[in-house]
Amino acid sequence: MVGAVWALLLGLEPVAGQALLSDSVRPDRAWHRGAAPLVRTSRLSQPQRVDSVRALLAAHPRPDTIRLVLLTQLAAEITVMDVRAAGSTRRAASALARRVGNLDFLDEVLLDLADYHIALAEYDSAQPLLREAQRIFTRQHDLGGQMRCLGRRARIADQQGDLAQALDHCLQAMAMSSTGDQRRFHISLKIHAASLYTRLGEYATANTYLREALAVSRHYEYPDRINLIMGELGELARRQGQWARARYYYNLSIAVSRQIVVTDQATVRTVRFHLADVTERLGRRTEALAEGMAALHDAAAAHDVLLLPQLQALLGRTWLHLHRPDSALAYAERARQTSQQMHSLEGLRAAYEVLAQAQAQRHDWAAAYQSQLRFDAYDDSLTGTDVSRRTAALRFNHEVAQHRVDLKLLAQGRELDHLRHQRLVVGLLLVAVLSALGGTALLWRYRQRQRQREIALRNRIAADLHDDVGTLLSQIAMQSGLLQEGLADAAGQRLQLGEITEASRAAVRQLNDVVWSLDTQNDHLPDLLDRMRDYASEVLGVAGIEATFDFPTGLPDQRLSALLRRNLYLIYKKALHNVLQHAPSATLVVVSLRCVAGSLPQLVLEVRDNGQDGTAPNSEHGQRTGQGLRSMATRAEAMGGAATAGPVPGGGFRVQVAVPLASPRRSFGLKIGS
Repeated sequence: MVGAVWALLLGLEPVAGQALLSDSVRPDRAWHRGAAPLVRTSRLSQPQRVDSVRALLAAHPRPDTIRLVLLTQLAAEITVMDVRAAGSTRRAASALARRVGNLDFLDEVLLDLADYHIALAEYDSAQPLLREAQRIFTRQHDLGGQMRCLGRRARIADQQGDLAQALDHCLQAMAMSSTGDQRRFHISLKIHAASLYTRLGEYATANTYLREALAVSRHYEYPDRINLIMGELGELARRQGQWARARYYYNLSIAVSRQIVVTDQATVRTVRFHLADVTERLGRRTEALAEGMAALHDAAAAHDVLLLPQLQALLGRTWLHLHRPDSALAYAERARQTSQQMHSLEGLRAAYEVLAQAQAQRHDWAAAYQSQLRFDAYDDSLTGTDVSRRTAALRFNHEVAQHRVDLKLLAQGRELDHLRHQRLVVGLLLVAVLSALGGTALLWRYRQRQRQREIALRNRIAADLHDDVGTLLSQIAMQSGLLQEGLADAAGQRLQLGEITEASRAAVRQLNDVVWSLDTQNDHLPDLLDRMRDYASEVLGVAGIEATFDFPTGLPDQRLSALLRRNLYLIYKKALHNVLQHAPSATLVVVSLRCVAGSLPQLVLEVRDNGQDGTAPNSEHGQRTGQGLRSMATRAEAMGGAATAGPVPGGGFRVQVAVPLASPRRSFGLKIGS
């Protein structure tokens, strides 16, 4: 039975008495996964081929993979004659594939069923099938299947007028592979991409794609791809008004199609339509009429809904040029009705164009005027839509071209790097002796720079310790000396011990701050925020002042320079100490930090307390304009930023610092009271 099945599928009549093979033998699937079609050798007509497969199905009722293959082939043979009639067989094959549970068959059956819906412009039904097939192909690491799914998506986008999306799908699939088992799929995608470039007016690119595909197809003997290429070369010539050249290529495409077992008869019907169109444009109206009638008959029999309105409008135009307005009106009206059913704006435009001219030939001026108005409306709509689609597609094509240029430049850059590397090696060999002599000098310069860095680091640490910790230690020493002299009473001694304890804690905090500022692991913005919270808890909590932090959750994990982190933290510390020293009535301190976007992104730190209003001359806030605020301004200027300070309307005092996240480029002064 299997031998008879494959004899029929290969286009050969089964040999009488052929031995039956075991049903457990898995049929070779190469015929369905992109293998080249065989040259037609069977003399069976298409109805006879359908009847033969049906007879084999009747003889094999068992629901297994052999019956699934027969159903798939039957659907393919029926599709040649009638696309819509194959629907029930396609669905039966899909149900059986799910029942059998063989993923190697299910993915192909799903793809065939999606093709059926695409041919009938039922895109909502095709998309879920393509997604399921894509998942199976991906799970099985079937690169060719994934390429075919992208090719179907490109076809859907193309038929819906989204040329940019169609081109995107084609280029994505073409980037997957172009060799081995995927070579044939790559050629098909290249042909489709050429078709898209033709409609975009990129004739040189389309011609290049088609010539490349033709060379590969001839080398590997892919006649089914050669017939598609000839059809697209004809379309390329037709778009450029080269009618005779287009007719030549269309005839070649049809001639090649007759020599192979072509399952995609929709392509052949499209080529026949274009052949009739260019024949009519060459002025051979009678010949074009015969070709168009034959193509219309085949399209109607096959329920080719996408092609019917175009053929009907073409025949209407042909009858119009033969001065037969009645026949032109009849076909134009049929084209209008079919286009309305299909919601085809292009079909309606072509139909109303013929209707207007035919009615004018019959001197039915009122009807002609109405038809012309509708033609103008559809033409304007399609022109605007077409311009938008072409613009989007051309923009996408420009981006692709730019990407290719970038890749080419990258490759050239790598080649230049390789040449530079070679030159560097040669140069290093030539200057080896000079390098040995100059090495000592370079090492000496390096050590000098390292020494300068170490000296700068030591000076900074010494300055921090001298300014902050040294003062506190001196205070502790002085208080300890007074305590040793025993001049104070018991209450005074307790006060002195408390001051020593507080000074010791402050010294420990200062030492921790110095160590923290030197640790490179604390260079990120979140580390600075954590340190600010800890410090406020240490100094404000003891004073009974509540601290509130307003840090947005969206602050980036920004790496801060050592200069920025250290100075910003010291400004923050100074602001808190100002609150403790000059605003004893404050009960709340609000600390906020935010990023301000712009040409130079900035960090803005604000410390605000709720002390008494400082507008009076002798208010506590009037004392805050001294050395502390000037040191803040100096540190802000060192970072290329600005510090502002002053009372807040309604009560309180605010210190605000804005510093750039990048390297400092300019300095700002302190503005008191702003």
